[in-house]
Amino acid sequence: MSRLVAWTGGRIANAATAGTRRLSLQQPSLFCIATVTAPTAAGQPLQQQQQRRSLATGTRGSRGHGWYVNYRAGKGGRHLQGDYQDRSSLEECETWNTAVLALGSRKVYMDVVVEPARSNAPSKGIVPSLESLQGERHRLTLQIASTVMPETSQNFIDLCNAPATADGYKGSKFYRIERSVGLSGGDVLTNIGKTGKAAAGNPLKQLIRDPLPMWHVPGTVSMVVHDVDEIDSRFTVCTHAAHHLDGIYRAFGTLTAESLAVVQEWESTLLTQKGVPSSFDLIIVDCGVLEEETAAQAA
Repeated sequence: MSRLVAWTGGRIANAATAGTRRLSLQQPSLFCIATVTAPTAAGQPLQQQQQRRSLATGTRGSRGHGWYVNYRAGKGGRHLQGDYQDRSSLEECETWNTAVLALGSRKVYMDVVVEPARSNAPSKGIVPSLESLQGERHRLTLQIASTVMPETSQNFIDLCNAPATADGYKGSKFYRIERSVGLSGGDVLTNIGKTGKAAAGNPLKQLIRDPLPMWHVPGTVSMVVHDVDEIDSRFTVCTHAAHHLDGIYRAFGTLTAESLAVVQEWESTLLTQKGVPSSFDLIIVDCGVLEEETAAQAA
C-alpha cells in the first residue's frame, strides 16, 4: 500500500478509502510531497490496522479511559504507561532518595496545629492569630538534600526562618488534601493555593542549576513548579507514591517515618470539600532548622 504524505502551511484533511489513503488539502500552500510505502498484513482490513496503531501506546490509547485510571493509581501519564516503560520499584526509589540525602542534608521541623474550622471565618484563606489557636499541636520533621539541591533547599529554609510578620511559612496553612497523593501548603500570600512567593521575593528560577535526582514516594517533600523553570513557596508532602510528578515538581526532601504516619492520618481522616479541608485547618505555627534550635537550647 502506498500513502501520499503532503506537508502544507494550512490544515490537512484525511479521507480514507478502501485500500488507499488520500490527503485533501485545505488552504493549500504545498511545499513538499513524498510517497511512503507501508506494508499491508495479509488478510487484515485497513480499518483494523489503523485501529491497532491508534491503541499502540498506553493502556487503551488516547481515546480510552484506562490511562486515566492508571494515572490516578500513580503510574504516571500516558507517556509513562505501556510495556516499554521501565519503572524502578518503590523500594529502589526509596533507596535512591536515601542515597541522595546521605551526600549531605539538613533537618527542618514544622509545628502544625490541627484547629477546628471556624464557621464565622470570612474566608478560607484567613488564618486566625497564632496565639488564639487551641487545637492539638504536632511536629513534622523532614530531611532536605542541601548538598545536591542547595538553592531549592535554601529557599525552603529561608521561608521557614522568616518571622510570622513576613511572608514565610509561619502562619500559613495546608490548603489542599489530594487523596492518594498528599497535602499541599506554602501559599504564604493567600492560603488558597493560587499564589506563592519565594524567599527572595520573586519566583525562583534555578531549575537549570539544581538537578532533579529524587523520586516522589511516600514521605517526599517537593516544591510545586507553577510555571516553566519557576518555583515559589508552595510545596507538596506526598502520602503515597506520586510518580506522575517525577520530573515535574522538585522533590528535595523526605519526612521521617513518624511524621509520615501523622500526615497519612490527616489525609485519610480529615473531611474535605473538593480537596479543601472543611472540618479542620492545618496551620503552621512554627518552623525552622532543627540543628539551630538544638544549638540554642544547649547554649
